[in-house]
Amino acid sequence: MGTDRVGSGRGVQSAEPAGGGAGEGDPRAGAPVLSTVTDDLVGAVLGLEISVALYLDGRAHVLGLPDSFFTPWHGLVYGGLLLLGGWIAVVSRRAAVRHRLGVVARIPAGYGFAAAGAVLFAIGGAGDLAWHQIFGIEADLDALLSPSHLWLFVAGSLLMSGPILAARRRAGPASFGVKLTVTLAVTSITAIWAFAVSFTSGFLTDPESFTVGGAAQVPEGSFTVVGLSGYLVSSFVLVVPVVYLIRARLAFFGTVTVLVTSLALLASLLEDFHDPRVVLAALAAAAVTDAALVTLDRRGSRARARELVAAALIPLLVWPGQLLVKNLGQGVAWSVELVNGVVILSALLVFAAVLALGPGPSRQAR
Repeated sequence: MGTDRVGSGRGVQSAEPAGGGAGEGDPRAGAPVLSTVTDDLVGAVLGLEISVALYLDGRAHVLGLPDSFFTPWHGLVYGGLLLLGGWIAVVSRRAAVRHRLGVVARIPAGYGFAAAGAVLFAIGGAGDLAWHQIFGIEADLDALLSPSHLWLFVAGSLLMSGPILAARRRAGPASFGVKLTVTLAVTSITAIWAFAVSFTSGFLTDPESFTVGGAAQVPEGSFTVVGLSGYLVSSFVLVVPVVYLIRARLAFFGTVTVLVTSLALLASLLEDFHDPRVVLAALAAAAVTDAALVTLDRRGSRARARELVAAALIPLLVWPGQLLVKNLGQGVAWSVELVNGVVILSALLVFAAVLALGPGPSRQAR
């Protein structure tokens, strides 16, 4: 966290100036053309707008509001994507002018995938409109798994990747501004895929309130299986981005809190904030995790140790809080074995997955 270096500043010859300056290398010396921290921050904020708009659209589906391709929510999603695509063009133009390159625009280092995402979005937007015209408006799970929507999820994720990959191209320790910007961008991308698998979200599912085989219209145990699976899937959704940020030396005190609380808040938005305690419990668990990680960092622990601790702590702290909230609300009908076992199994699985990844490149070792 605090004193680590950014993971891959390969080829960059000048450190970024304090205060969020341009921090570009001299292209005449062979160094890549970089965006500014301000460029990246604007892109990250636009990415957040897209993610929030996506969940507002999902809320409309959940609440059964009038739906068509031409809704305010679709307008916010597509408008945000257009703005972000336009901003990438502006950033590219600014980079060319700043370096007097004699060209109309130059895509900054790290923004190649974002530019590709803009192209994919243009194709996918037209495809989504055609899909709706042919097959109609999707409902329920169909909307999440529609091929045209999955295409747009991929395009949107690529569009939002610019600030993340640009930060990896800067030399020297990352400033707080860079770390915050990257955390916002990572949160936005994670939110997209958390939305795509929201039918298994540990912040949303309520099978805990049903006994095994408690619903006559479904096979015995189905609700339980869905509920248990939700915690396992959601554990990976929460842990993977945190491990990435730690490994990239772009985490800070508050990273886990920002990411986990944002995902809980957006999930609650889908249900029109039915129970705010879901968000408060997630906030408390994430804050404790952040405190543990920063304590390890100050004691000189390696990034590898911190990412393994994060992999175990996040499920062990987040899910008991969620289960407690649900017990205070609808009640939890699961046995004590299931309640405790799903928390432990979630932690074991993500810990084992991170352990199996092995340490990061040796140049990132502390």
